[in-house]
Amino acid sequence: MRDQTVFDYVIIGSGFGGSVSAMRLAEKGYSVLVLERGKRYRDPDFAKNNWMIWKYLWAPWLRCFGILQISLFKHVLVLHGSGVGGGSLGYANVLMEPSDELFTSPAWSHLADWKQLLKPHYATARRMLGVAVNPRLGPADQVLREIAAELGSDSTFQATPVGVFFGKPEQADQEVPDPYFDGEGPARRPCNFCGGCMVGCRHNAKNTLVKNYLYFAEKKGAQVWSEIEARDVRPLEGKQADGARYEVICRKSTAWTVKQEQRIRARNVIFSAGTLGTLRLLFRCRDVTRSLPKLSLRLGETVRTNSESLLGVTNRGLHTDFSSGVAITSIFNADDVTRVEPVRYPRGSSLMRFMAGPLINLGNHIPTRIWRSIVEIITHPRDFLKVHLLPGWAQRSTILLVMQTEDNAIHLRLGRSLLTLFRRGLVSDLGSAAPIPTRIDIGHEVTRSFAQKTNGIPLGSINEGLFNVPLTAHILGGCAFGLDAQDGVVDLDCQLHHYPGLYVVDGSIVPANPGVNPSLTITAMAEYAMSRISTKGSAE
Repeated sequence: MRDQTVFDYVIIGSGFGGSVSAMRLAEKGYSVLVLERGKRYRDPDFAKNNWMIWKYLWAPWLRCFGILQISLFKHVLVLHGSGVGGGSLGYANVLMEPSDELFTSPAWSHLADWKQLLKPHYATARRMLGVAVNPRLGPADQVLREIAAELGSDSTFQATPVGVFFGKPEQADQEVPDPYFDGEGPARRPCNFCGGCMVGCRHNAKNTLVKNYLYFAEKKGAQVWSEIEARDVRPLEGKQADGARYEVICRKSTAWTVKQEQRIRARNVIFSAGTLGTLRLLFRCRDVTRSLPKLSLRLGETVRTNSESLLGVTNRGLHTDFSSGVAITSIFNADDVTRVEPVRYPRGSSLMRFMAGPLINLGNHIPTRIWRSIVEIITHPRDFLKVHLLPGWAQRSTILLVMQTEDNAIHLRLGRSLLTLFRRGLVSDLGSAAPIPTRIDIGHEVTRSFAQKTNGIPLGSINEGLFNVPLTAHILGGCAFGLDAQDGVVDLDCQLHHYPGLYVVDGSIVPANPGVNPSLTITAMAEYAMSRISTKGSAE
C-alpha cells in the first residue's frame, strides 16, 4: 500500500528527539509525520501497577504492548521505552545538565565548543519540559544524605530537578489551566507523590512529551501515527515531480501475523527511534536491504551505558514505606566520577523484584558468581523469601541508580546469536574502549551502608551478579559526530554523511557518558539540531 501524500519530514520515533523535531519543524511550516511503533496512552490507560505486564512491558510476541522494553545482549541488558512519547512515558523525570566531562570528551570536543553551543538549548529544554526542584524528601533521601556526609560529599547532596507539575498546596487534587505555556497547553493536576512515575503517570502530573513538545507539534499540524514500525528507508531514483527524495517502508507493529507494508514518500527523514531502534534500522538499511550502502563504517561504535549499575536494598521489616514521592527524589556525588540516586516504584508494583539477586563482590568468573549466589541464598533463606515472596516489596525497597562519567563502551553490529534466535539482529562486541564495568565498588559501598542503616538486605541485579552482564536504562551513542564518513556517522547538522535529508536526532548521537540522567541532554541536542534547519521557504 502506498500513501500518496509527500511529507516534508517523516520522523521515526516520538521520544525526546522525535517530539522536539516534530514541534520545531511544524513551527517552521513543514508538513510532518511521526511514526511510532508503540501505542498511544491516555493517562487512564497506563497500568495501575507493573504486574499488568500487557500494559507495562513491550513484548509483541507475548501480545504485550506496554511502555518498557527489556533487550538482552551478550555484554549489556537494556531497559528502554516504547509508546507515543517514547521514553518520557516511563522515565524517572530527572532533568539535569551534565558536568563538563561530557562537553570536553575527545569524541567530539575537536569539532566545536559544545558547552557554549548547547547552553541556550538547555535553557529552552528546561522551560519546555517544566523543570522544577523536587519539594519533598523522604526516608531514603535522609539515609543517603547521611552516607554522603560520611563520604565527605554532603555538599553535593541535592533534591533532583524533575519534569513534574507540583502546583500550589491549595491546588491539590484539582485540575488547573496550563501552568507552563500561557494557557496554550493542556490542563494539569499537581503531583500526589504516589511514586508511579515509571509505571506511567495516571494523574496528569508528569511532564511527558505528550504534554509539551508532542502536544504542540500536533496542534501545529504534525501527524502522529502510532503502532507503525519503520522497516526501511530508500532513496528515490531521479528527480521526482513532487519533490520526494526518500521512501519509508513501514508496517503495523501490533498486527497478529500478516503485516502489510506501507510506503510513505518524504523529502527528508529523521531517525529518532532511540539508540537501539535507530541503530537497528540503520544497520538494516546498510547491510540487509542495502538501501543506504554508504552509511559510515563507524555505525554502532562506542555505544555507552552511562557506566551505570542498578543496585538496591529491601527492608526486612513490614512497616517501612519508601514508595511515596516522585520516582527519583535526590542525588549526590559518591566520588569525583560517580553519582547515586534513590529510585522507587509505587505500592503494588513489585514486578522488578525478580531482577534482584544477592550483592556479589567476586570477580568475573561466572560459575563462581553463580555458586556464591546459591550459597548466599542457602545461608540466608529468610532474606531470600523477604525479597522475592513477602508482600509489599515496593514499599520496602529502594533501588540505587549509580551513574559514572567514566569512559567505557561496547560496539553494536548486525549479526547472529542465540539471543537473536538465529536471525540477523543487533549483537554486542567489545571494542577498543574500556569495557563497561559489572561492579562499581563505590556503588556497592553505598548500597551496603544503606542496608546497614535501614535493617535492609543489600541487592544487585541478577544479570550483574550471576552472569557478569551490566544493566542500563540509558543506552547512548553509536552514531558519532564527524567531519566525514571516516570520522563519524553524522555531520554537525546531525545529517548522515552521503545522504542529504537524512538525520539522526536521539540518544544515539550523545558522544560520551554524561554521568546523570540524559533526557535533558538529548532534548537540548534535538533543539540544537532543529535550530540548524531553516524555516520553510526561506533562503538556505
